Amino acid sequence: MSAAVTAQAADLTVTVLDRNGKPLADAVVLVDSSVPGPRPAPAMEANVSQEKLRFIPAVTVVGLNAKVSFNNLDTWDHHVILGVMGPGGVYVDPGLNTQFRLAGRLAGKAPASDSKVLSQPGPYLLACHIHSSMRGHVYVSDTPWAKLVGGADGKVLMQALPEGPARVRIWHPDQLIDGAPTAVQLAATGNAVTITTQIAPARKKRPAGDPYFGG
Repeated sequence: MSAAVTAQAADLTVTVLDRNGKPLADAVVLVDSSVPGPRPAPAMEANVSQEKLRFIPAVTVVGLNAKVSFNNLDTWDHHVILGVMGPGGVYVDPGLNTQFRLAGRLAGKAPASDSKVLSQPGPYLLACHIHSSMRGHVYVSDTPWAKLVGGADGKVLMQALPEGPARVRIWHPDQLIDGAPTAVQLAATGNAVTITTQIAPARKKRPAGDPYFGG
């Protein structure tokens, strides 16, 4: 029988730690496998809101060519600056960034919105011309197995992977360089891996003029 027939589904629990051994929030976990088998459908639509001088969620994970919609829920205007992000948290080429303005929300009216299709894999940086403290990120995954570390324990459960060799990649908004992938061998009985990165997450400071910090 071929591997496509005999391979079984496997789950993988990934724990992501920072350079000090603490759980690393807002990390994106990506798993690559070349073993034949079913692939889950990636997220092809997502919504990012501008609310209380923030991009919410702070990190969004979508699939290649996904449509991302942006909505301004604040009563004042915002910009959206959207561009491919390089190591160190800067735009790869600011001249290629997409920029648009979203008017402040009026009582009883739907929020101003716009959407873009993201066709390049990797991280995108979000910013606002008007409020320089605002930062957000969209990660466009080139693999169907991609999840955000959302909990305080640094764990994510990757499901429906094929048995056999795979590799795990980690991305985080505060990383300075790309880390090396971690090789794993997946079995149908369950799998777990802990990855300690060299990432030191930036300490969040109160932005000037932001009355909502910590809320």
